[in-house]
Amino acid sequence: MVGTKMASQIPVIAFSEECMKPGTSSWAKACKVVVQALEDLGCFIVDHPNVPPGLHDSVFSVTEDLFDLPHETKIKNTNLKPSHGYLPKRPGTPLLEGMNIDGAEKLEVCEKFTSIMWPSGNDHFCKTVHEYGKFIAEIEKVVFRMVCESYGVEKCYGPYIESCTYLLRFLKYKKPEDLDAGVNPIAHTDKSFLSYLHQNNIRGLEVQTKDGEWFTFEPSASTFMVMAGDACVAWSNGRIKACYHRVAVREESQVRYSLGTFSYVSGMIETPEEFIDEAHPRQYKPFNHIDFLCYYDSSDTRIKAESLIKTYCGVRAN
Repeated sequence: MVGTKMASQIPVIAFSEECMKPGTSSWAKACKVVVQALEDLGCFIVDHPNVPPGLHDSVFSVTEDLFDLPHETKIKNTNLKPSHGYLPKRPGTPLLEGMNIDGAEKLEVCEKFTSIMWPSGNDHFCKTVHEYGKFIAEIEKVVFRMVCESYGVEKCYGPYIESCTYLLRFLKYKKPEDLDAGVNPIAHTDKSFLSYLHQNNIRGLEVQTKDGEWFTFEPSASTFMVMAGDACVAWSNGRIKACYHRVAVREESQVRYSLGTFSYVSGMIETPEEFIDEAHPRQYKPFNHIDFLCYYDSSDTRIKAESLIKTYCGVRAN
């Protein structure tokens, strides 16, 4: 059994040991469901029965500790890449505050970040976020291998995994009591290759289904929303769809913490020739992933554009 069910049109895939073994019938079924979901919706849900015991509670506990730090400490979370450092509350996003670790799957990166936030040390924080970063990186390996096998582009797997870095973003949302209930959250697609969203016990993430309805992702310790970003759309020559989503915190005075892990490719992304034929001519030129992120950051149309990647590196029809 692949352990797949529909959650209001969003497939849920149980990542059992059998399902994660290439060559098994469960693996083949899961591959089919994953690719169909990415092509139709740009997302699916992983229900992972082997989340390390206590990791969910620990990682959200240290997330609270991180946001409890003084403002002058949090602003030391700097990075030259757009949206890779501290994200303060802004007029356009008055509910949101964010912190980022660029490369949380690497122990030395977690150690450096921890030493900046806690000069006297915080071993528990460091170990917890590194374990979480590694865990998501392992999910990505499975997901991307499934994608590559399904499309017959297995040659892309190794170079992608080697060039990939993972941005772990800690997010804190709070709806103030005096905020107009009619304020609409901004719906968007991610600029990453793939994104992994994990929530505490407060609902918030909503994804758009094929019929234009909004599906609310129910949080649990073992579930992760996997979403394709704009970079994945270009890589797949438009076969895969970017997931259109938003965050709506509807409970007043509730604090919602979530963790977003975003995969970025170092260097150029190019559509494999297997995706291009007469029926599917090349749609995107090769592009540098971080340059695209910089373009998005400086663009006036970034809120309005559902898929800025087409504007950035789309091939114009003759």
